[in-house]
This record gives sequence, structure tokens and C-alpha cells, in this order.
Amino acid sequence: MAMDDPDGDGRLNERQRDAIDVLASHNAYAAQSKWKTLRELPRKERWPFFVQHFLLATSAILVALIVVISLAVSFLTKPPTPLLAVQGIGMSRYASSLDRLRDGFLRDQGIEDHRLVQVDGTLSIGGDGYADDSAKVMTMVTAGQINMMAAGRTMFATLDHRGYISKPADVLTAAQLRAVAGALVDARGHAVADPAHAAGLDLSKSAVWRSAGLPSDAILGFSNVQSGKVYPQRFVAYLRFS
Repeated sequence: MAMDDPDGDGRLNERQRDAIDVLASHNAYAAQSKWKTLRELPRKERWPFFVQHFLLATSAILVALIVVISLAVSFLTKPPTPLLAVQGIGMSRYASSLDRLRDGFLRDQGIEDHRLVQVDGTLSIGGDGYADDSAKVMTMVTAGQINMMAAGRTMFATLDHRGYISKPADVLTAAQLRAVAGALVDARGHAVADPAHAAGLDLSKSAVWRSAGLPSDAILGFSNVQSGKVYPQRFVAYLRFS
């Protein structure tokens, strides 16, 4: 016979009856919400109750809110996608001249947000080993973050060899090609008569480029213009090639 039933008559002992009475006693909080229970608990019991019933859910909600807010802030503060991105290669010392070139194009096009047109000259390739941005240039061209490139003749030939340059005939219309016929050059800067053989435009033939104080031995080429040809075409017209 079980030790808890020393008399062997199947009756509950006093300890068992007390335990059953406790279990069967009325729970004042059983039928109400956990929030109401939390408010009604004595102060010293509230925190353990909160940890047990609410902490995990509250933490998950806070994390979700932080993620949503971060995404919203990133979206609202993200700069607009440029209409045109022109990269001068090895032209870091011409920063102010490139800014003037950009500002003139913005005025010419009536564009008020300067972020929509980028004209930069900070990148270089094939430098002294400390200023070689070849990997960055390749990444930006592939991503369509560079639409046009300007460089000296030797560097332009390198860009063309690496496959970063698109032919003017692939971007300009027949009428536009005729308008810049005197500026068409191959990858090494030699003048060509047939647009099909041209790799770029001789910037010494651009009145606007020269007036900005930019290097006259540079060549302008098209790069990744998959996002649209309109603004690269307008930039060529703005440069006024002769």
C-alpha cells in the first residue's frame, strides 16, 4: 500500500487534502486579460509577471519598429538616381573646372537639383599603385553609375581596351554624328571620317570644355548608357563641338 495511505482504506490524508484545496481554490485573475492582471498585481510581482508574459513579444515588436523606421529613413534620405554621370579619369586637379562644367549643364537643361548630374574627376587607373581605381571603375561602369568618361589619350586607349567605352555610333543619332563629325576620333585620338570607326570625341574641339579650363588632349567617350541616351546626347550638344 502507498506510503501516503497508511490506513489502507483509500482515503486522502490531510496533506493531500490541503494540496487539492489549494489547486481548487478560485484564481481571481483566471478570467481576465494579462494586462489587467499586470495592473492589479502588487508592485513587487509586476516585473516577474511582465518578463514571463510580455517581454519576448514586446522585444519583437520593438525590433520590428526599429527595422521599419530604419528602412523608411533610408528611403526618404536616399539621393535621387542621377540623370547623367560623367567621370573624368585622372582629373582630380581639375575639380573646380569640372564643377563649372556641371553647373553650366544644369543651367542649360533647367535642372535645379545638382544631384541629378554628376561630373567628377577623382578616379584614376593604371597609376603608381597607390591611386589605381581600376576595380571601382569597373564596378561603377557595370552598375551603370558612369555614363560618360573623359581621359587623356593614353588612358582613354586603356579604357577602350578594357571594354568600358561604347562607340558614339551606338549612342548618337545620325544627325548628331554629322554635327560632331569634325571631333570623331579612334581610341588613340586619331581623327576618323567614318563614325563606325570612332571610339570617342576630341574634347579640344569643344568650345565649352576649353572655356572651363580643362585639358585639351582629353577624349570623351560613352560608357554604360543603358539607363537612357537622352542626357548623354544632350551633354554632347551642350559641349558644342566644332
